Amino acid sequence: MPKSNLKHIFVIPTLFLVLLLSIVLDNHIGSVQRQVNREYDRIMDSLQRSIKVMISLDYNLSQLYKQSSGGFYNHNFELDEQAGLCVIRPSNDQSAVMANQDVSVPNSRLDYSIAGSEALCEPNSELHEIASKKVILAPVISFIHDYESYLHGIYFISKYDYIISSPKQIAENLTKQTLDTIYSRPYWTNSMKNTNRKHVTFTPPYTDAFFDGLEVLTFSTPIYYKDLFKGVLVIDLSVEKLLRSNSDVSKHIQLLESDKYERFEQYRFMQPVTLSDTNFTYFLYYKSSIKEELISFLTHDIKSLTLIFVTYILAVLSMFYYQTHLSQRYYRDLAKQDPMTGLYNRRGFEMSLQDRVVKKFVGFALYDIDDFKQINDVFGHDVGDEAIIYVAKILNKSVRDSDIVSRFGGEEFVICINAESRASLENICERVRKSIQDSSGKVVKGGFTVSGGVAVIDSQQDFSFEHVIKKADDLLYKAKQDGKNRVYFS
Repeated sequence: MPKSNLKHIFVIPTLFLVLLLSIVLDNHIGSVQRQVNREYDRIMDSLQRSIKVMISLDYNLSQLYKQSSGGFYNHNFELDEQAGLCVIRPSNDQSAVMANQDVSVPNSRLDYSIAGSEALCEPNSELHEIASKKVILAPVISFIHDYESYLHGIYFISKYDYIISSPKQIAENLTKQTLDTIYSRPYWTNSMKNTNRKHVTFTPPYTDAFFDGLEVLTFSTPIYYKDLFKGVLVIDLSVEKLLRSNSDVSKHIQLLESDKYERFEQYRFMQPVTLSDTNFTYFLYYKSSIKEELISFLTHDIKSLTLIFVTYILAVLSMFYYQTHLSQRYYRDLAKQDPMTGLYNRRGFEMSLQDRVVKKFVGFALYDIDDFKQINDVFGHDVGDEAIIYVAKILNKSVRDSDIVSRFGGEEFVICINAESRASLENICERVRKSIQDSSGKVVKGGFTVSGGVAVIDSQQDFSFEHVIKKADDLLYKAKQDGKNRVYFS
């Protein structure tokens, strides 16, 4: 098989393989981008909802300061001497806790606690009275906290040394010392500096040392009543639960501070996050290594890739079969052809006789270039070869497609001509001789001629190929003897 054919067997299917893989890869990248965009929308929607929760709780908490009375209905008080704090927990009976409240929440576990200085446990203390007016908000905070998994904690820190939190662990894990420390934490100090009461303060991600050590980001806002500062409302969001979901792409999504953007421009799908009424200035970006992307590509598109590679193998096999068939035909044709002129050789001539168009008369014409040795001696073998090639072209042009032209060797040519009449056959043979005589000067200076012998037989008669060729050869010999440049017929 020729090397060019072997190349085609692999090159053409491989080009289609690369094209199909490019299409599948492009679709995969597009799919990843769409999934990432959905995750970005989910994350931004969660952040926006958190801001709305903050604003709603801010309003409700401010309204509670208008109440003239309150009470810890069905709550348990515990003075934790080791922590130096008073801890108040709701009764396990939710209906009993909510019986005397002016708000209602869906049935759910009440996961909140109130912790403060020891005076909180004294019914007649000012701190007890102040906190009792705010406890009505605690069940609402508990319900909201349980509603979204990314809400790590919601709590109100009063300037009067107490805290209401959901989940309860935030308040219950405090000690008098850590409660005092809260008032120096960034969300407290930054909220105190917030002169725009409609503005929500954002605290960048940090580790929550008071609760479970997870990374959280915080939204906080100061609570005012009649222009008097009362405390800070805080919502902690778990960074891990905010960014992650059931989608595989979510594990590659990260938060990036805006001032670090230029150092991370190489990451894909960078998108700024803008939250109204906050100082939140972060980017979401998709961080994934080439190895991870390759594994994801192979995992998610395994069916398409399998189909492509199976198709590729079948295409290679099909091309191999096709090229093998072409090569076999090529070598078969090559064995029947004369390499110099492209005409049939003797073998090809004999094989083609089986498929010839049969008419009334068949002529086997044998032509020979006159004085061919002299042409080689005078002009050289290159010119002699050109003369042979030229005769071949004239023969092909002078006969019909149904006739068979061949070169048997040297300067000897054989034509099988089918005709309805003997006269037509003779005219064709004479036209060939005359055409060469008139135009051969284009190849050899002074031109040259050919002689021919034609064995004419009735196509209905049985004949021996060797016999008719011998007969045509005898007539050719006689034409040469009688002066050349002529054609004799049997």
